[in-house]
Amino acid sequence: MPLPPPPPPVGSGGAGAKRRRWLVAVVAAWVVVLVVAVVWAVRKDPPTVPEQRPIAESLPLVEQVTGAVVAAADAPDRTVEIGALTFDQHCSITPVRGGVEAIRDVVVRVRDDQIPGALESVAAALPGQYRAEVQHNAGNTRFALHADAGDFVGIDASVEGTATAITLEVSTGCRPRSSGVDYAPAPVVPPASEVPAAFLGALKALGAEQKYTVTEATCPSGRTARTFTAEGIKVSGDPGWALGDVAGGEVVIRADPHEWAYRVKEVSLVVTEGDGVARVSATVGCR
Repeated sequence: MPLPPPPPPVGSGGAGAKRRRWLVAVVAAWVVVLVVAVVWAVRKDPPTVPEQRPIAESLPLVEQVTGAVVAAADAPDRTVEIGALTFDQHCSITPVRGGVEAIRDVVVRVRDDQIPGALESVAAALPGQYRAEVQHNAGNTRFALHADAGDFVGIDASVEGTATAITLEVSTGCRPRSSGVDYAPAPVVPPASEVPAAFLGALKALGAEQKYTVTEATCPSGRTARTFTAEGIKVSGDPGWALGDVAGGEVVIRADPHEWAYRVKEVSLVVTEGDGVARVSATVGCR
């Protein structure tokens, strides 16, 4: 008796073939949808991390935020200094991709035991949309400020409660490089009429030449805040004695060994000395 023919392989019939074609069509359509969605997101969506935004796009905001920090930090019982725009060109976006970070500092000097109050005052004076917050450790011995200026530009400070100066840092985080950015910008040269008389008086008292560099930031009001700095001034003896004639009767913020900070009306002046070499800065702020 002959054996019956073997059954056809599973899925080899018309129904199986149709099912396979249907699955292939569904998968292909889904791939097309994903590709279209990715292309749309790349072209239309705003950056979601700082690594997606080139450094050139963040520099105008850094300038704006620096001005806001100067305006918030300047006060009759404090001095301020505006740092130059600097770039960290050795940061890493990924382990195999380098980048660059833009940084600006605003240094605030305060009287003894004024760190917590000064940080709270700066946080309250910054624009509300920055959501500035001040935190401290359990022992109230260390304090920190953080603010988010948007587009991944932040404002940060961390300082001991016994300190006499606060460095408020405006930074972009590590970003892709941009062509056309000057990573070593030349010093600013303002009109001679803008140089504060109190600065020239301090230089004269120390017997220094009128050679200086200038950094500036645009205030929220539109005016320009500037810091004038003279370095490498050779001095003998205690500069505090030489400064007595120009700082006497003014608002003294610090009078420490090797460091003096005082105000002449709206001008902040800071003099530091080490190993017989002095540095003088004067800042005309946003007030």
